[in-house]
Amino acid sequence: MRRQRFQRGSLRPRKRNGKRYWYAQWREDGRLRSKELGLCSEMTKGKAEAILAEILRPLNEKAGARTTPQTFTFESFVRSVFLEVRRREWKASTAMTSEALITTHLLPELGPLPLKSITREQMQKLLDAKARNLAESVVNHLRFHLRDIFNLALGERAVEYNPALALHTPAKCKPGKERRVLTAADIRSALGVLPVRERLIFRFGVFEGMRPGEILGLQIQDLRTQSVLVQRRVYKGDIDSPKTKRSIREVAMTEGTRTLLQEWLELLRDQTPTAWVFPSETGRTPLSRDNLWRRSIHPRLREIGLGWVNFQVLRRSYATLCREAGVDAKTRADQMGHHVDVNENEYTMTTLAARLEASRKLETVVTPENVVTG
Repeated sequence: MRRQRFQRGSLRPRKRNGKRYWYAQWREDGRLRSKELGLCSEMTKGKAEAILAEILRPLNEKAGARTTPQTFTFESFVRSVFLEVRRREWKASTAMTSEALITTHLLPELGPLPLKSITREQMQKLLDAKARNLAESVVNHLRFHLRDIFNLALGERAVEYNPALALHTPAKCKPGKERRVLTAADIRSALGVLPVRERLIFRFGVFEGMRPGEILGLQIQDLRTQSVLVQRRVYKGDIDSPKTKRSIREVAMTEGTRTLLQEWLELLRDQTPTAWVFPSETGRTPLSRDNLWRRSIHPRLREIGLGWVNFQVLRRSYATLCREAGVDAKTRADQMGHHVDVNENEYTMTTLAARLEASRKLETVVTPENVVTG
């Protein structure tokens, strides 16, 4: 009889009937077993890993292998297991920001503690303390990372349960930066002071709603008569696939952007299919986003009182102005390459003028003929 061995099984997404499911496989009594654990849209990978670990637990206990799991401190598990696993699936941009958050804000306080000894109360106190100096979005990311770390630890049998599931983001976090948007007058002023290349990049952000890495990742072969194809992005010199599957898309161009693009193309020496639309000085690599904004765009915007503008403001302005122009949420989201709820909740802002108009409409409905009662 073949000796049973400790196993981790395999987990991957699989498409069926147009939907993606977490599909688990393992061996039991010498035979391959499989099971769909749930929809990818409704279950995180960490949760699916935890379910698979529970399926395998009695089999591994029966096998008698690794009955005494390795003892970890929080830091040793994060560095030797968690980061090693997540680096295989994170994009370079996600890895850079996530690892920085974990090593800066979680490891100093939790790092030396035995992983099994960490309680929900300890982690909640940590989040409460961080909320005094960090914005809500950052604290949310820390909470997510804690849940993910302990989900994986549960799957590795390094802990017996996940104490991070009930964590919450404190109500009082440090106020974030004001989420401002450009007005039509601001946009006209900006276009009036920027040279051709910078003006075109600015337009791609505020009129087409593109991310900076997508703009700088454009090649000649991506250009169409009325659109551009987003097939790659650039992040801190790393050329990669777009941020998500929704980010791979065809972006419609406004007439003004098309005209300016033709003007810019006439200045480009390299017109081969794989040439960059916005090349660096060498021509072999795309422009650096940070250098471009710091040296060529920000100084000119600062001179006209728009020094607060960045690439994210351009995308937010696109979403906001499109909604005010009557463009539906689905069209906006498809153009920008993300979900409708992200477009509505994260990017689109309402102006005071829009809120005043809404108040006037309500007043007209409640008190016809503008008769206001006391």
